[in-house]
Amino acid sequence: MSPPQLTRRSLLVGALGIAAASGLSGCVANNGPRPSTAAPGSKADIGEVEGTLRFAFWGGSDGETAGFAKIKKDFEARHPKATIELQTLPYDGFFSGIDRGILSRTAPDVFRVDYTSIGKYTSHGVLLDLTPYLSAAESSAFLPALYDAVRFEGRTYGVPHQTDTSAIAFSRKALDEAGIRSVPDRLDDAWTWEEFASVATKLRKSLPDDKYPFAYDWTAAGAYRWASFLYQAGGSLLTPSLRRSAVDGDPGRKAMAFTQRFFDERWVPANNTIKTTVYSDNFFLNQTVAMTFIGDFLVPELADTTNGYQGGEWATTYMPRDRAAASDLGGNAVVATRDTENPELAAAFLKFLVEADQMRDFCQLANELPTRKDLADTALDYAVRPDVMGVFTQQATTITETAVRETVVPGFASINTALQDQLELAFHGRGTDASVRAIDGAVQQAVSA
Repeated sequence: MSPPQLTRRSLLVGALGIAAASGLSGCVANNGPRPSTAAPGSKADIGEVEGTLRFAFWGGSDGETAGFAKIKKDFEARHPKATIELQTLPYDGFFSGIDRGILSRTAPDVFRVDYTSIGKYTSHGVLLDLTPYLSAAESSAFLPALYDAVRFEGRTYGVPHQTDTSAIAFSRKALDEAGIRSVPDRLDDAWTWEEFASVATKLRKSLPDDKYPFAYDWTAAGAYRWASFLYQAGGSLLTPSLRRSAVDGDPGRKAMAFTQRFFDERWVPANNTIKTTVYSDNFFLNQTVAMTFIGDFLVPELADTTNGYQGGEWATTYMPRDRAAASDLGGNAVVATRDTENPELAAAFLKFLVEADQMRDFCQLANELPTRKDLADTALDYAVRPDVMGVFTQQATTITETAVRETVVPGFASINTALQDQLELAFHGRGTDASVRAIDGAVQQAVSA
């Protein structure tokens, strides 16, 4: 049976409830009240612009590349005297290059930034203040939680371009051979931790010794996704003030004990560690695992007829749940540097990026989720495997208010680095209690830095 269609309006807005529906301005660190009218001195009506703008982003899927190429073409058609130079760079080293450019004043005018990294830029005064360039209608066009992700101390420093989250891709053949006949096709029926453990155990027994039940997507900069299990257990990384670690508690110990079973019971490959060079999608593509946790942006890669998954039919299902369902906040904003020589051109380009038609077209090409309210109830025509994208759309409604608040704090990059170091040790023999205490201390140090 096909899952019921949840409206896209439930993405984050519905998931966060009344607080999100009325705006998270009082919940996200240092985010002041959202203005209801344009501020005095508004520059929202930019008009015609001209000049050259450098836009840097990391190389993603072919769909993302095509999406940005279309945006360039359409913007230049609207503004014939403007030129957008697209700079496609590797993700590894992307932000260190941006940082060096900001210090030397040679940074690109506009660059892409993920929500886990944006806090360090909004809090250090290196971005163009977009507040005067946005009308009240433009400011209120976004899903509230994601709009708050680009704000700091009441000012807006970018536009939330798209979002993504994790779900599970699985091989139908592998599950059938293990006797797993029922896979959740509704969010409300997602496997509990106990049910997920049972599925992993059955797969472990049915698979050859060199094959494994699943791989997780916590590698490298994705270490923060481990917190999804912490949220599912009813815990959080930080206290409500966002100033102290909250990992050392019963939910933290429960989440740690459960995820340590991934290695203890050989549910994941031994090299599916935090600091491995092999990502979760690669384990699935080479058929080392029967299931994998992936973000929706990887669907085109798995579906590629030449280099994609060759193990037969595959589909998607939901993240497991414990006390609650929860998933990670992924995706990216686009920002302009404070030192851009043409702030009006930069602002005009950012506003153009997130117009409804442009966002819809980009997300459909890239298999990603939009951030505008008026696209929330729109069924998008995804370019690749629209049949599996509904799972990610529904899964995104489980991104908790806590996850949003914690992911966009200014020091989150340091928190993520702390998780990388400590989770690596936790999955290589350190006991549960010691692991939780170590993570708690490292997160507290990151928050206090």
